[in-house]
Amino acid sequence: MNQLIIKLFAILVMVVFSNVSIAKPLKPQVTVLHSSSKSSAGETISYPKGTPKLTIAQVIFPVGGILPKHTHPAPLIVHIMSGEVTSERPNGKKVVYKAGDTFVEATNSPHTVTNTAKTPTIVYAVIAGAEELGPLTVFAK
Repeated sequence: MNQLIIKLFAILVMVVFSNVSIAKPLKPQVTVLHSSSKSSAGETISYPKGTPKLTIAQVIFPVGGILPKHTHPAPLIVHIMSGEVTSERPNGKKVVYKAGDTFVEATNSPHTVTNTAKTPTIVYAVIAGAEELGPLTVFAK
């Protein structure tokens, strides 16, 4: 009886490991969310001089939250995780970005951003800056 249990266990181990060895490796799924050489407003992207430095920032806008008129000294790509924001240019042009949208902001391009959702909005921004750059958001005076 013990030998029968040992043989059955050995067969079970072989079956399990044979399935592992023939299993196809899992491959990650890659989806490019956005790729551009121009900003969402049509400006050409340019990089700052200096030692390159990448930054990723999470911004949580409360309901009705506003980032007053500002610029960025380096290009950035923004992804809206949840909620919605409205970006407004000095000429009055407004663009609404909703959850799942991704867009590019050019260097030194003035804009105001407002959370126009009924819930907090979560945004991720990746900034292609430089060590010597200083603040990544520069507010208008």
